[in-house]
Parts: sequence; C-alpha cells; structure tokens
Amino acid sequence: MDLLRISFEIPIEKDGIEEYVKAASAVLGIDEEGITIVKILSKSLDISNKDQFFYRLSVVVGTAGGVQNTRNFPVYPEEAKEEVKTADGGDRPIIVGFGPAGMFAALRFIDYGIKPIIFERGKRIEERCRDVQQLIDMGEINPESNIQFGEGGAGSYSDGKLFSRRDNNSSSANKVLNTFIKFGAPEQIGYIGKPHLGTDVLCKIVRNIRNYILEHGGEIHFESKMTDILITEGAAAGIVINGRQEFLSTRIYIALGNSARDTFEMMHEKGIALEQKPICVGARIEHPAETINLMRYGTKYKDFPGLGAATYSLNHTNRKIRRGVYTFCMCPGGEVINASSEQGLMVLNGMSYASRSSVFSNAALVVPCHTGDYPSASPLAGFEFQRDIEKSAFSAGQGCWRAPAQNLMDFLGESHSAQLNENSYRMGTAPADMKEILPGFVVDALLAAFETWKRDFPLFVSDQAILLGVETRTSSPVRITRDDRYESIRIRNIYPLGEGSGYAGGITSSAADAIKAVELHMSSRLQDGTS
Repeated sequence: MDLLRISFEIPIEKDGIEEYVKAASAVLGIDEEGITIVKILSKSLDISNKDQFFYRLSVVVGTAGGVQNTRNFPVYPEEAKEEVKTADGGDRPIIVGFGPAGMFAALRFIDYGIKPIIFERGKRIEERCRDVQQLIDMGEINPESNIQFGEGGAGSYSDGKLFSRRDNNSSSANKVLNTFIKFGAPEQIGYIGKPHLGTDVLCKIVRNIRNYILEHGGEIHFESKMTDILITEGAAAGIVINGRQEFLSTRIYIALGNSARDTFEMMHEKGIALEQKPICVGARIEHPAETINLMRYGTKYKDFPGLGAATYSLNHTNRKIRRGVYTFCMCPGGEVINASSEQGLMVLNGMSYASRSSVFSNAALVVPCHTGDYPSASPLAGFEFQRDIEKSAFSAGQGCWRAPAQNLMDFLGESHSAQLNENSYRMGTAPADMKEILPGFVVDALLAAFETWKRDFPLFVSDQAILLGVETRTSSPVRITRDDRYESIRIRNIYPLGEGSGYAGGITSSAADAIKAVELHMSSRLQDGTS
C-alpha cells in the first residue's frame, strides 16, 4: 500500500481527526471509510483572514485497499531505521558544559558506545531551581548557579522554543526533536508550527537525559568549572577542574554558555584562537496577554479556546541610521526573569511554562550591534560592551535587583506620568529612563521602529507596554574559531560547539551543531579503524 502525502485546510472550529479524514476524502476523491491518517507532518495556524482562522496541515494517508494515485500525490517513503556502529577503546571524550550542545554531544557519543565525561560548573536542575528562587525571594545571587549556569543551560529557563521547519528539517534537527520526544516532550513538537516546551517540561526532560547518560556509563560532574587547559606542543591533553584536579583526554568538546566570561578569558590567555562576534542588545517589552491576543487574533478569536496566548514577530529596518530592530525570544503568557550571573550586573530574560497561562506576554526588543561598537579590538571586547550596559541597568534599578522600567509612552516622550502598569517581574521594578541606560544608537533605532509600529500596530505601541532593562545576552560576543572538522584552528584536540562558542542561536541549533560534530568525528574514526 502506498502512503501518500497530502495537504488541506481545516477551520479551527472543526479541528480534529474526524475532520482530517473528511478533508482527505475530498482531496483524494474516495470514500471516508477505510481512510487512515497515518502521520501528521506539519500543522500551522493561518490567521491572515480575521474572519476565519485555519489550520494548514500536511499528512500521510493510506487506505485499507490502497490509494489510486491518479493525481500523482507524493509517495511518503518508509522511515529507515538508523544503524549506528559502536566503537571501543581510545581515551574518553571530555565535554565542558551541560546545556543543549553538551547534552546532545553526550547522547550521540553514547549512541556510538562511547562513555563521555561531562563537567558542568553549575548544579543539578533541582538545586539550581532553589538557587534561582533564592535570588527571587532574598535577592541573593549565586554566581555559579543561576539562570545562566547549571544543568540544562540558560535554555532551561526560557520559553523553550524549538526552531523547526516541521517536515522540511535537516536530519540533525529532526534528531533533536525526536530526542526531546523520547525523553518526555509531547509528540506534537514534531509537527506543529513554532513548537515550544516551556520551562517546567524542559526541566523534566533535562533530568531524564541526565539519568539516561548515567545509566549508560557516562559521567557527569556538577559544580566543576574548567579553570585551565593542559596544552603540549600545540595540542590539548586535558583540563583542570576547580583549580585542582586534572582529567586527561585528546578529545575536548567545549560547550560553554555565552555567559562563561571567565572561562573565555582563561582560553584567551592560553592562546586559543578567539574572535569578536556581533550581538544584539536592547530591552524586554511586556504587555498584558489579552492586549497581544486582541492585536493578533482580533475580536472574534481573541478568547477562542485552544489558541492559547498569541505570539508575534516584528522587525523594522531604518536605512537612514542603518540599524534594524527585531523581536526575539517572544514569551506568550510568560514572565520576565532576572538572568544575571554576576553581582552588580543586571540582565533580564523571558520565560514561559508549557501552559503559557500568565496574564502577561513579553519579548526581547533588540538592535544589532557591530564589532565596531565595541570599546577595543580585543577578542573579549564584546564582554566589556555588555558589562557597561548591565552595570548601568543595575545602578538604575537602585542596586537591589529591581529591574529598571519605563512605560513605553514615557520612553517615546508622549507622556510624563511615569506610570508603571502591573508586570510579571517578581523582584520589583524601579522607574528609570531607558535612554540613559541603553547605547544611543540602540535608542535611536528603537524610536524609529516605534514610529512605524505606532501606525501599523497601535495596540503594541500604547500605554499598555512597559520596557524593562536590559537584554544583552542574546548570543555570544565571542567565537572560538574552528575549521571544517569543528577543531580549534590554533590548538588541536579542542572542539568548540553550540551557541556559547559562537556557532548556533538557540536550543535546536546548538544541539544540532553538537550532533553533527560528533557524527563527523565518529564516522572518520570508524573509517580509520580507530575509536
């Protein structure tokens, strides 16, 4: 029996398998009886027509008696089962960092029968959650266990977005999605548009991945920061943990987060090749979720069951000032959180739970920065650029982890009320002038964008919006330069991976980067007859 791939639309009021069968029957021109929906390949929401919202679906169908493919629908191939050869012997690979890149590198090594050794400077997710709560409740930050550092990486405290092209993913991206499903994610992340997990689900998945790695012979050392790299004749031979203990290996995978500034400084001193990388900085913008729902869904669907909190993605380019503005890490039904990792430096991020049920929605509103904006030519100058902004934000928040905040109308100079609406940031806000905190070119770009958006999205540019500062850690301002084999170009045996190393931008791409690196190395070693 051929399995055919077909596409159709379903009004959101009629969403369900029975309606899919009816739609398939109409597309194929055969009776509904015996039609089977074998697999959903993609499902996305179309809200372009405010009078009628649709789900656009691509599915695999079959029938009890086979399908007469008179219209030449694509035949869906059977999925081949992956066969992975195992390898024995050789020194065990070391993985530094246990965020998405580190976790997926470890999982892929285990697929090949290799037992990696993993070092994470932060704590297990359970203990890490307590430290994050301590910051919220008591204002006490743990520099080694916070939103940035710890098991699962910074992505564990986010909306948990998984960038996906649904049924047109790369093989590595599909492996990421399928792995998340294997360890506890809902199956629909494999086909829905803009899939997300939420912090609560991500934390459970991280625990499951940790247990799986341990059960299969991997080692995970927490509260274990790499403080030195052992280098002999231009090649790494091992690492030093916490300034005391040496671990030897000729395969060292660096999967740092983008906030591991002290580790990057150490690597720079050791002669590892680093280079500047552009980043984006800005602020968080927060609205009541009902405001965003009305803006995106309109009056007919703003309260429609099942749609959930609305998402948005905005961008603006001003050719005159040659700067753009775009929204990033949008958290519908989410909250703004303190993502600081150093005393005296204020950084925010956004987070959602799986239900996205908060009464607020927020997003980063950021402006691209060029390396020419950095204060020097040092590879680490981007960190100094970030720190200056974060220090200003901390001072503006009165030095007690209150987020500097400003009503959008005040920022635009259209009001002088200094009115701050209720918001989701649980540590309190302090009235501030964001123009005094952000770099001038960022302020200019934001003002230009709001001028356009005020016309196109009046609900967005209204007194319902609050700006909170600051958002500076959208990506790494440093790249560890590597060759096409993922190896550091100056010091051999070091393999930089993921977002922190400058090669990805989010959970899915970081994990996929690690998968590709491990597969390349294991393939070449197996071909050479080594491991």
